[in-house]
Amino acid sequence: MISTVSATYNREIMELVRKKKEHVNVLIIGNNPIEITSIYNSLNEYRGKNYIADVCFNIKDSLVKMIKRKPDCILLDDNLLLDQIKLLISKIRENSRFSGIPIVLLKSSNFNFAFGNEVQDFLLKANLSTEILSSTIEKNIGLLRKLWK
Repeated sequence: MISTVSATYNREIMELVRKKKEHVNVLIIGNNPIEITSIYNSLNEYRGKNYIADVCFNIKDSLVKMIKRKPDCILLDDNLLLDQIKLLISKIRENSRFSGIPIVLLKSSNFNFAFGNEVQDFLLKANLSTEILSSTIEKNIGLLRKLWK
């Protein structure tokens, strides 16, 4: 037996397909494969948005990956050496092609060390959920888009 489908149901499906077609390139940079893989899996499993995540474990690979596919957002793990974090941030900010990319620092603890205005947001890894991760990425991408208009 063939059943009819309501227009509301079709509209909801089309909205879901439209959202899935939108994709957000995210670059995850860190040196702990277990934590980075967990974040990578969280982004890939999120159903509300189509995240395309790349993972890098050092600065050189990160810069090469950024040239190949410009990310919409960078998630930077604070387990990297402080000098490496500062070097990466300065390389990103001095290059006009990448200077508008929001950087979200993934922190292991609430210990405060300043990066000035170079990092847009912070997330504690202990409280990280898929929804928090996604909303933080979207918020920071949206803020920078408003600034560039």
